[in-house]
Order: sequence, then C-alpha cells, then structure tokens
Amino acid sequence: MSVNRHRWVLLSLGALIVTSSASIAMLGDLGERTRTMLLLWGAAHAAYLAAARWVLRTAPAGAAPGAASRAPRASGLPIVLAVGLLARASIIPAPPTLSEDVYRYLWDGRLVAHGVNPFPHAPSDPALERYHSELIHHLNHAGVPTIYPPAAQILFGAVALVSATPLAWKVALLALESILLYALLDLLKRRGLPSERLLLYYWNPLVLVESFGSGHVDLAAAAFLVTMVSLYERKRAAWAGLSFALAVLTKYVPGLILPWLIRRRAWLLLGVAAVAAALLAAPFLGAGPALATGLRTYARHWEFNGALFHLLRETIDSEIRIRRILAGAGIAATLAIAWRARSASGAAFASMVAFLLLSPTVFPWYAVPVVAFLPLHADWGMLAFSGLLALSYVPLPLYRGTGVWTLPGWVLWVEYGGLVGAWALAAAWRLVRAGRKRDQDRARAWTSESTPT
Repeated sequence: MSVNRHRWVLLSLGALIVTSSASIAMLGDLGERTRTMLLLWGAAHAAYLAAARWVLRTAPAGAAPGAASRAPRASGLPIVLAVGLLARASIIPAPPTLSEDVYRYLWDGRLVAHGVNPFPHAPSDPALERYHSELIHHLNHAGVPTIYPPAAQILFGAVALVSATPLAWKVALLALESILLYALLDLLKRRGLPSERLLLYYWNPLVLVESFGSGHVDLAAAAFLVTMVSLYERKRAAWAGLSFALAVLTKYVPGLILPWLIRRRAWLLLGVAAVAAALLAAPFLGAGPALATGLRTYARHWEFNGALFHLLRETIDSEIRIRRILAGAGIAATLAIAWRARSASGAAFASMVAFLLLSPTVFPWYAVPVVAFLPLHADWGMLAFSGLLALSYVPLPLYRGTGVWTLPGWVLWVEYGGLVGAWALAAAWRLVRAGRKRDQDRARAWTSESTPT
C-alpha cells in the first residue's frame, strides 16, 4: 500500500468527521434539532468506524516493537492529530444545549472560588442566595447538593477563578486532554502498536459531542486514569498514585480498578493515592455527612438507559433490590477482573465496560473513559456502542415540550443489541481468521514435509 493512498483515505474520512462536527455546532439548540443532530452524529460515527477499520486493518495489533515506526502507515499520525484538533475547534465555541451539567460545574466552581464549601447546601438553599447569578437559571436538580468529588471541585474552582463560562471550562478540558494524548501515545509505543491507533479515541464523535460540545467532566477523569496506567507501567509508582487519586476524586468510577491494584501489591501507589486523596478532600471535610448527600440521592433514585436495570424491573418490583443486585454483580465483576486482567490498561478498560453494563444510569458521556482505552484495546462492541448511545437523545424534544422523559423501549434494544451483535460478529471473525491460519500452517507444514531433501 502506498503512503499517499493511506494518507488520502485518512484525510477523506477525517474531513467527513470535521464537517459533521462543525455542522452539529451550527445547529443551535440541539434539543430542538435533535433529529438532524442524530443524522449528523450517525454520519460522523460511520466515518469514524470506517477510519478505525482502516487503521486496524493496515496497522494490526501484535506488531513487533518498533515495527510501527518503520511502517509507512506511521505517517498518518499528523493527520490523526490535525483532524481531531480541527473537529474540537469547530465544536468548542458552541453553547452546551444537550445537558446542563457544565453549568453545575461552574456553579460549584464559583462557590469554591469564593471559599464556600459546595457540599452542605443545594443551590436552591436560601443560605446560598447571595451567590445566585445567571447560572442558577441553567441548573438542573437545583434542589440536590452536588455529587461531584473534591478533585473535580478543585478543577471547577480553578476555572471559575479565570472565567465561569462554558468556553473556559472546555478549554481547560482541552488542556487536560493533552495529558491523556501523551499518555496514550506512550502506552502505544510501549506495546509496539502504531501511534495512529490514537484515532480510535481522538476521532470518536461521542468524545467530540459530549466532552467539547457539552463539556462533561468525565474526560478529566479519563485523562488522570490513562496517565496513571502510563506511569504505573513506567514503574513511577508515586506519581501513578497521585494520578489515581485525582482520577477517583474526579469521578469515583476509576476506583473500580482498586482490587486489581491490591492483587498486584501496588502498595506504594496505593499509599501515595491515599495521602493525596486525604489532602484533596481536606478542604471539604467540614461538610461532614453532607459530603455524600448528593451521591446518595443519585445512587437511590437516578436511572436512565441501563439495559439490565430495565430487564430486572420486568420481574422484580423493588428498585432498591435491583440496585443491590447490580451492585453485587459489579463487585463480582471487579473481583473477576482483578484475577484475570493481565495489564493495568486491560483492568481499567474492563472495569469501565462492566460499569456501563451494570449501572442503572448510562448517560452517553459515561462511555468517554471506555473510549479513551480503545486505542489499546480495540473492542468492536464498544466502538459501535459509543455511537449507538446517541440514540438516548431521541426523547429530548418531547421532554423539552412536556417535561416528561420517556425512553422508548426500542432504543435500548438497538443500543445494547448493537453492542452484543458487534461482539458476536467480532468473535465470529476471529474464529474464521483462526481457522484460515490453521489451514495455512497445515499447508506450509505439508509443503515442507513433502519437499525432497
């Protein structure tokens, strides 16, 4: 394959992604133009899957270390970076209209910047009336105290000190993402994988829409988690521990890798993480039990787009019991992952996937940390699922008009059916390839044995 052809394929597919993301940004209120957004998102994701297939086909996993640097395909990395950056630049200025979460970040950040602990009081509490501003009108669930952990609060506060605007927060995410990119490229190099596999994360439309359109904090947690894995593999345990503490106290879910770290006896990493977590949490400990009020409300009452939760609800009347069953399954899954995963990245990826499958609440942006590990663990089920999750926005226009959020049953079937179907097709293809390889090995062996000596 010529280098020029490889570049032109990437440029053509990348242009489709940039055009689609820019078009989404120009739609205005996506809650009113949801159907058009989904069509554009689907087009971008189709181009993304084609690009992923192209890169994985021309840059297969399992290449010998150093092979990627000698192959012509390595020249695709500048294109991967340029396309990803252009797509981000096109969507960052757009106002967040799919979710109000970024305004909650900014509200919490303003409180932190003023030296106010955001955990004891909900935004609607009269005790915080003096801090009310235009932000209060954008908040969803203003009667619930914050659920975001201490490290996230510190990030929110740092941005609010500069500018309490969605644009400022998105620019901060872009800076944090540079750390993630560096860590991913380091991990790809250490595995002998082509650097242009970065495309599996960097061109993903879900990351573009949810991280740089809506500004969700999950990208920050993913950046710290991937950095922790990179530092751990470099045997920089102390720095890895700091990064692990930042990941867990930005979005709690990365803590699911804890059993794997314990089984690997990563005591220095865990010790540093514990100290760092204590220091990060210290400014907020004055809230006492109120630290967990918002989180408890979320754990007890939130549910959306979780397939197993909906299936169990067909046969079990008690939602509390369902949540306990799923929590137990989650504990069992993390223990199984701790026993079987051979690498820190594999454990992190599997843990994030298990969370998506078992959580009662699966908003599209929850998949961002999973996507962050796709360059290292190219899973076709998750590649497909990250696009299918966009369908959870189907009821958004109706919600805007009536205030009632009802997810059609077919959405769950398409999302999770697509996930299982992609996994099944990938497994079948692996079996076919394994069979072909066995046939080729037999043919070579027969030829060798039949040749006169």
